[in-house]
Formats: sequence, C-alpha cells, structure tokens
Amino acid sequence: MSSSSSDSLTAAEAFFLGMIARVVATMLTYPYLRAKVMLQSTYGNAKAHEKPTIPQMIAEQLSTGGVWGLYQGIGPELTRGVFSAALMMMVKERIGVMVKAMIDGNNNGGRIQAHPQKR
Repeated sequence: MSSSSSDSLTAAEAFFLGMIARVVATMLTYPYLRAKVMLQSTYGNAKAHEKPTIPQMIAEQLSTGGVWGLYQGIGPELTRGVFSAALMMMVKERIGVMVKAMIDGNNNGGRIQAHPQKR
C-alpha cells in the first residue's frame, strides 16, 4: 500500500499487482487450456467415446514433453494477457479513486444526494 493517508494503490502498485495476478492465473490454467485446444484441433468432431478427456490430454503432454510440454507456447499468451490485465487493474484503481473523491466531496457522509441543497 502507498504511504498516503488514502486506502488506494498507486498506479505502479496496481499495475504490478495486476501483472502478478495475471501471471499466476495463466500459469495455473494454461495446461488445461492448451489441452482443450489440442483436443479440439486433433479430434475435432469425433464422437465422445473416441477422443480422450482433457486430463488424459494433460497426462499425454506431460509424458511426451515433460513439464515444458505443459507450458509450450505460453510466451505469447503471457505477453498478450499480462499487460492488458495490468493496465485494466491500474485504470480500475484510478477510476475507483476518482469516484470515491467525487462521493466524499459532497461532505454528506459519503451519501449522494438526489437534489443538492442550494446555499
């Protein structure tokens, strides 16, 4: 968290947290997604009893290529996804700060008035 009195993240903190979150999520889900795509491209419209399941495809990838086989081709996926997720997190945090500032600027305990009082 930043050292300011607010509870918001700085743009850099939000960017790097978004980046780390996307890397972790991609590393956890990529073997499943890769097996799914390979299953669809290899077996296409074959009947369900003729094609292996996704866990079987993952096991096959692991046995033929080792751990690297599970993550083959992850570079472009990380490049594409990490920066977009990090930018979205940074923008979301900034929008949240601006909305909070607009709401708090009303000086009415955080409530938005439908009809502001005239002075």
